[in-house]
Amino acid sequence: MHSSGPGPGLAPSQVVATDPEDPPDLSMVIPAYRSAAYIDATVRSLLTAFDELGIRGEVIVVDDGSDDGTADAVPDLPGVRVVRQPLNAGKGAALRAGMVVARGEVRGFTDADLPYGTKPLDFALRCIRTRGFHAAIGDRTLPGSTYSGAGAVRTVVSELASFAFRTLVTGGIYDTQCGFKLFRGDVADGLFRISRIDRFAVDVELIYLLLKYRLDIKRIPVNLIDNASSTVHVFRDSYRAFVDILRMRMNWARGRYRSPALIACLEADLRDERAVLA
Repeated sequence: MHSSGPGPGLAPSQVVATDPEDPPDLSMVIPAYRSAAYIDATVRSLLTAFDELGIRGEVIVVDDGSDDGTADAVPDLPGVRVVRQPLNAGKGAALRAGMVVARGEVRGFTDADLPYGTKPLDFALRCIRTRGFHAAIGDRTLPGSTYSGAGAVRTVVSELASFAFRTLVTGGIYDTQCGFKLFRGDVADGLFRISRIDRFAVDVELIYLLLKYRLDIKRIPVNLIDNASSTVHVFRDSYRAFVDILRMRMNWARGRYRSPALIACLEADLRDERAVLA
């Protein structure tokens, strides 16, 4: 059964949620804009993957101000929730709205068209749950990855953004823009509480913060299956991304990214490691 009403920190968004349950193993947030044509298939694919992996999962679709009925196209199934944003505010804003209501021990996101399918989920989950990584992120430059047929627009923007972000922000991480990222639950909570970027450069902001707080990142290969039509505008979004890079560096310098929660995540893990080695 669905109930409606604003969630904490989300007004004036509208949240439609299932009844409360015990925290799931995994929460997947799907930022969706004009995705009515394929959001049903994406949600069902994720639910099938949860069953195959033997985990309790939830899917949270954030309709980012779509005008094509995206929210209404989301299947009304157990473990599926919808957050409605009244206006198109961007990927970063949509992710924050979804992560506020996510309850999973591991929390992640992928694109609404599910471009990399569900196969990366198993390895990414194991990296976090059993190998101790704070985050697992898709990297299309790794051996074993394939990213052909992405389209000229996406390729150009991705290459330009990757070069700029790698040079100015993220160092040796070559692929910052892959739309597949998972985080330990407490890490996700800390990251999205301080995240400030509204547009697609939020992917870079998250990596930037993970690196700044010296949290452990596992890069995993991904294989492109399919991409829906892009809403990216090469020149406009490249300019915005550059502006957002400068904002990230300025935010850090001015202390706007300060997070005692993320500091505590690292300190707790270091104490555990010292106890094991003692």
